[in-house]
Order: sequence, then C-alpha cells, then structure tokens
Amino acid sequence: MELMCPVCDAPLEEAGSTSRCRLCEGAWISEDALVPILEQRASTLVELPWRARPGDKPRPCASCKAEMQTVDLGKVQLDRCPDHGVWFDADELASLLREAKHFTKEMAAVQEPREGLLHRLAKLFRGDKT
Repeated sequence: MELMCPVCDAPLEEAGSTSRCRLCEGAWISEDALVPILEQRASTLVELPWRARPGDKPRPCASCKAEMQTVDLGKVQLDRCPDHGVWFDADELASLLREAKHFTKEMAAVQEPREGLLHRLAKLFRGDKT
C-alpha cells in the first residue's frame, strides 16, 4: 500500500526510517521507529506523553486515510494515527528531536511518581522491607 501525504495527497518517498513528501517536506514516521530515534537522541529510554489537542481540523492518515488525532508531544503539535504513525510538518521533527531529553522515563517518573526497578533494587540491597 502506497503512503500518501496527509497535506498534499502526493506519494511519500522512503527516506531511512521515515517517509517524506517532496512537495511540503513533511515526514511520516511509525511510532515503532519514532521511539528509537528519540531514545538515540536522548541517550536513554523515552516515554511519549501524548496530549490531545482538540479543535484542529483532523488530517487523513497516510496509510489508512482515517482521521488522525491532533496531539501535542511536548511543545510540538502533531497528527497521529495510533495504528500507523505520526505526521510531522516541515521542521516539526527537528523541533521534537531538540525536546527528546524531556521524554525520558526519568522525567516521566518525576512527573508521575512510580517506583521503578532501580528504586526497588536499591531498597532490596539496603535491606528495606517496604
């Protein structure tokens, strides 16, 4: 199945782990590829805190043509099909890469306190019973 640009409806061309539109310079990336790209940039594991952004006109998914969700990931406004991928307008991917360190699992733990594996191991080696 050929991927089509959600902005100009032109065929997308493979470019490494992304598919790009020659006309608008947007990029389509599957979430399975996006996470490792951000992890490499942040040099650690990342967790993507998607936030719904209602009110914007939904675009069609490059793969299935269903309306995508309008979301924020950090300060970047994106279009997302949870089943197929994320659409980046020109320069949005570069903006997201600059924010990659904010999506680390450690930052998520600060925002949402959870007991992680390292914390549990530290307690075990200290002899804590709680």
